Amino acid sequence: MAPFARRWRRRRWPRRLWRAPLLVLMLAVGAAQARGLDALQARADFLAAERALVQGDGESFARLERALRDYPLHPYLRFAQLTADLDNTPDAAIERFLAAEPESQLAWRLRRAYLQRLAAAGRWADYRRLYRPEEDVERRCLYLRALLETGARARALAEIEPLWRSGRSQPDACDPVFDAWRAAGGLTPERVWARIRLALAAGQEGLARHLGADLPASERPWLTRWLALRAAPERLPDTGAALPPQPLRAVILADVLTRLAARDAERARTAFARWRAALDLDAEAADRVRAALGEALVERGAVARGFALWDGLRALPETRDAQERRLRAALERGEWAWVARWVERMPEGEVKTDRWLYWQARAEAELGHPETARALFARAAHARSLWGFMAADRLDLPYRMHHRVTPAEPARIARIIALAPVRRMRELDALGRDTEMRREWRALTRDLDRADLLAAAYVADVFGWHDQAIRTLARTDYWDDLALRFPLVHRTEVEAAAHAQGLAPAWVFAVIRQESVFARTLASHAGAVGLMQLLPSTARDMAEALGAPLDSRWALLDPGRNIDLGSAYLARLQTRFDHVALATAAYNAGPARVARWRPARALATDRWIATIPFVETRGYVERVLTYRAIYAARLDSAHPRVRDWLAPQVAPAEE
Repeated sequence: MAPFARRWRRRRWPRRLWRAPLLVLMLAVGAAQARGLDALQARADFLAAERALVQGDGESFARLERALRDYPLHPYLRFAQLTADLDNTPDAAIERFLAAEPESQLAWRLRRAYLQRLAAAGRWADYRRLYRPEEDVERRCLYLRALLETGARARALAEIEPLWRSGRSQPDACDPVFDAWRAAGGLTPERVWARIRLALAAGQEGLARHLGADLPASERPWLTRWLALRAAPERLPDTGAALPPQPLRAVILADVLTRLAARDAERARTAFARWRAALDLDAEAADRVRAALGEALVERGAVARGFALWDGLRALPETRDAQERRLRAALERGEWAWVARWVERMPEGEVKTDRWLYWQARAEAELGHPETARALFARAAHARSLWGFMAADRLDLPYRMHHRVTPAEPARIARIIALAPVRRMRELDALGRDTEMRREWRALTRDLDRADLLAAAYVADVFGWHDQAIRTLARTDYWDDLALRFPLVHRTEVEAAAHAQGLAPAWVFAVIRQESVFARTLASHAGAVGLMQLLPSTARDMAEALGAPLDSRWALLDPGRNIDLGSAYLARLQTRFDHVALATAAYNAGPARVARWRPARALATDRWIATIPFVETRGYVERVLTYRAIYAARLDSAHPRVRDWLAPQVAPAEE
């Protein structure tokens, strides 16, 4: 056995000891749940009750509902009964349900519908009494109106500004609240300008014009000039002198120069020189212009001038995105001196990540500084990421997997297992109702503290709710439980499909982990379905190629079928591109795009990955390749290192 595999197994065994007492606990909970109630019969009766309600068979429903009072999913029957004709459901019945389990997902759904009814009827005291804080803007505005209508005016006015500060139009329900705020003098010119800036940043010029009505008459011409310059930024040198004083002048200049840079970079550079003194009085505005103008000049071939201008960008956490854009531009062009210089300037911590330490090391190596490069590679190699693994490969260092079991407290685990939402989820799981399970889990974990979230993640993992376990653990910023974060679910199906297609099982696992996080019924907005998120059209093509036509889109919900077809598609992409990174990118962005992204001449794979044009695809490739390395370790793969399976160069596009 390889030393790497031995290291993994030494770290893996304590998890089994950790789980053993919990299995006993789970069995005890399950026994208590099922006492006096046959689970299979209860499920059958529950389904029969649902059918009876839909069919209008009130007598059968009432009989079955009474017999299921102790069944975990009994609240679902009551919910269905109450919402079958909600407009005519008595208030008392609704409020009894809300009081019985106020934080359950069913109560949240019923409360929202009931609040809508109360608002329509102008029952503001009841609305205020039953509202629970949430993110929905319309309901928040209605709650503030309820405060206004019930004598809590000062409290309402104090909570309005966060709703006002939006770059997009807010729901009509907010208008009475904003009107009250305006009448109370809360809508100062500074607040109006702040929202105008947000609106224009979001491209909402119509909203900006509308907001101008709330400006003092003396300031409205400034907005008119701003909008005119946005439409024709090339007029800036002629009309800029008519701009308002600071700080608004710098804001308008930055916005207009940024737009001009996209149309005429050289003209924007000349205008920037003229207005530089005004811009430098607002460092944030100056950063915006330097970033936009530097990028525009480089894209139009004025590389030296563009990089020199981009160099003036301040290296702050607030400018992280702009710093990364200039670094990628330098990487794409092989400008190693700029890469080394700009990464060196990056703030330590979240900005100067292992990714950029790796590229600083690569730059120093290209510049002929091997010792500096080695030290930087060694720092980057501490990370459990694609760049950390590639840095370790450069120095032939072991990967730092650092697997550690989730530090969940047994008492908290026991308490969460016994909660009613978990009991309901176990029954929903048995009935295959994944959407309801996810709703239950969101409601259960909404307000948990970190210690309880750790326990909840552990519980979800034990019950096989892997998508919830992974996402819940991520909320705690605990990243070291690799067995929980990278489960070996459907291992038999994955290994069979991978071997049939000549793929590494770790790669298939990595794609599943990224695409669906093992949520078997997940369907995307684009229509992709199942574990490997296949579009039905792609799945049909693969099914035909495998000689087993697809009966329906819903067949893709079968894990084995989905894995077979997804693996076949991944193998087709690998055959076409003959490169793991390109095939992975094509799985996300489509083969046509990746064919266009192929370089005109051979390019180092790390540079190709780092400069993929689509942000989404670039992140996708980095994550999938990271996950593949972790899964290779979990599976004791014969090729656990990135260098074993990632070709060092991307071949040029064919003529």
